[in-house]
Amino acid sequence: MAKKFYDVAESSEIKAAVRALQTWQFLISRAKSRQLVRYTELANLMGYSDNRPLNPILGHIMFYCHDHELPPLTAIVVSLDGTPGSGFTETPRDELDRVREDVFNCDWYNIYPPTPQELREAWDNNS
Repeated sequence: MAKKFYDVAESSEIKAAVRALQTWQFLISRAKSRQLVRYTELANLMGYSDNRPLNPILGHIMFYCHDHELPPLTAIVVSLDGTPGSGFTETPRDELDRVREDVFNCDWYNIYPPTPQELREAWDNNS
């Protein structure tokens, strides 16, 4: 039987990092299609009833991108007004359009995905 992210995350000490890897896959597909992702859409996809669990999950990705000199993939995750939430600290608001273009133009499928351990390390080093 195939492993599921939810099951692996629930039995792991690095739950948010495992869920961050799941989120990474979804976000790079949306970036390739030049699409924004609403927090509510991502929360629903991951089986959450609200957006609160997304903060550490997205933080793992934001810090990983920062540490590896990648465009901030989480810049495409937005609230209803089209802007990232207050936890997104990687880019000043007046630079979001330019940064999103960097995210959309990055060759994400050529980048080997981070492991949950690498995502956790980025979180631990930056949060």
